[in-house]
Amino acid sequence: MEEVFLYVPRDPPRNLEEEMLKPIHITEKDVELFAMSIESFKCYMKKREFEKMIHVWCDFFVDSTIQNLIFISFHELLLGLACMEPTIQHGKFRVKFIYRFFSDDSGIMNRECLRRALLEINSDPNTIDTRIKQAMTCMNVKEASNGDFIITERDFVSAIGNLRFRGTSVLCRYQKGIFSQISRALVAKGLRRAEKALSNVLIKRRYSGLCKPCKDKKYDLATHSVKFDSHGNLKIKRIISKYQEDSAISQNNHRKEHLTAQQYSIETVFNRNSAANIIINLVRDFSNNKGTVRNPNGLMQDRKEDLWKLLLSINGELELLLKNEYKCHKIYSPCFIMGDIHGNIEDLFSLEKALWKQIPCIGANYLFLGDYVDRGQWGFECAMYLFAFKILCPNKVTLLRGNHEVRLIQSNYTYKRECINKYGDIFGLKIWELTNRIFDKLPVCALVDDCIFCAHGGLPRSATEIEQLIKIKQELKDPERESRAAWEILWSDPCHMQQYLEVADLLNLNPDNLNGFIKNTKRGTAFLFNENGATNFLRKNGLTHIIRAHEVPPNGYTFHFGNKCVTIFSCSHYCGNDNDCACILADTQKLRVIQLDTVNNSSATD
Repeated sequence: MEEVFLYVPRDPPRNLEEEMLKPIHITEKDVELFAMSIESFKCYMKKREFEKMIHVWCDFFVDSTIQNLIFISFHELLLGLACMEPTIQHGKFRVKFIYRFFSDDSGIMNRECLRRALLEINSDPNTIDTRIKQAMTCMNVKEASNGDFIITERDFVSAIGNLRFRGTSVLCRYQKGIFSQISRALVAKGLRRAEKALSNVLIKRRYSGLCKPCKDKKYDLATHSVKFDSHGNLKIKRIISKYQEDSAISQNNHRKEHLTAQQYSIETVFNRNSAANIIINLVRDFSNNKGTVRNPNGLMQDRKEDLWKLLLSINGELELLLKNEYKCHKIYSPCFIMGDIHGNIEDLFSLEKALWKQIPCIGANYLFLGDYVDRGQWGFECAMYLFAFKILCPNKVTLLRGNHEVRLIQSNYTYKRECINKYGDIFGLKIWELTNRIFDKLPVCALVDDCIFCAHGGLPRSATEIEQLIKIKQELKDPERESRAAWEILWSDPCHMQQYLEVADLLNLNPDNLNGFIKNTKRGTAFLFNENGATNFLRKNGLTHIIRAHEVPPNGYTFHFGNKCVTIFSCSHYCGNDNDCACILADTQKLRVIQLDTVNNSSATD
């Protein structure tokens, strides 16, 4: 319900969607629908006697969705139905929906698409060619040699907004008020409750069978039980015999080939001989014998070949998990959000003792914002621990990529040299390259509860919508060349207005024409974004906050733009400084800053 209430319009409206929804006067009392599959939506509409709308609305949804998903969120359902209201304002947001509805599968409006739209406005086929030419003139579209043409969304919206292309307000409209019909249906539903309660026969007729998603769920008994003692330590006990376990595995022998975070067998957690469990225990033991900053030891430094085999094993499991994660990964609260680690193994174990203590962790989710390596002496060990943590808790741990999870940056800083110094030229370079192949597949940003944008650096200038970030290709070996948006997310910084104006003056640019973004002169790459840039991005995507890392605040955290943006840093005493280690807990619609006492960890990065 909390997620649903996010889309109840505020006054004043926060974005275009809420501006469009204002005339409907939706309140919290009207909210009944949740995210549902297409099949569930059809059942819902039939139960409320809206059969005539089902075909039209489903076509509209399938054509308008960007990802072609098989479910409808409350947000999409609300906006889709609102666009079909007979009295809704024919504004910019609705015009964009119409453009998507009549576009082809690739999202482009060509001659045939325009033809369909014009026939919806006026069904006379005899005048259609004349009307197509008139529409082309209105939108300044030129015909190609093959007789076809392309109309961009921008030209389409502009022509309608400037009243050059008329008649589109009748498109995608329903004859009657949809929301008033829903309200009447809900009242009728209430009146029928007494009758339903008295008749088991009617109940059986009305609710026969299960929807497909529910039918597809099949539960198996786990092979182990877990016992916690008073100190929070856990003990594992096998409750299914080896014969039964082998039988179950033989029936699902294809399971590992289709591994996702949802399908991942939690039994991996309890297999003490799994590579991920071995690595967790090895890194924990290693922390007591890690050496000093001036003379650091390496994990399994005298057993390089065994270490290489372990790394190969977890690389195979991570590939199966990460290939199913979008570059913009969605997670939910409660969620702890950690900033830069930078090889500070002492602080990493301070976080472990305070926040998750045992693996498997239960309850909260954990989001790491990148920069696990470089600067500190134990970047490899920190990376190995986090890789294993991800494998053992695939649905609860999300690792984002930072700007230091890039080969060129590591070559100029310390991580490549660290691997070679610890494991020699042959194994050192192999280990360095394999860990970077894992970094290549990490997401670059995340959404918490679909309202908090989380990234290592900040906002991209070259992509303004979350859907564009989701479509970034899964593996980026060289993000600077392969994805401008991903590179900007890794490197951008927030800046206050005075700094923004000073840089604009330095570069001889008009700050009013930059949309809140300007060259990041401090980094030499990507952009600085001011409050206007942040506000526009949040408003366009229906978001509320930005949480990022990438900079070193003295307290471990700092706020920007009236608390819309938070910088968090989880490596204390960074490069000899006196900064604190901090993280953020997102829970119960609050962002709570947590500082860790790491005064005894000062030797970790001195």
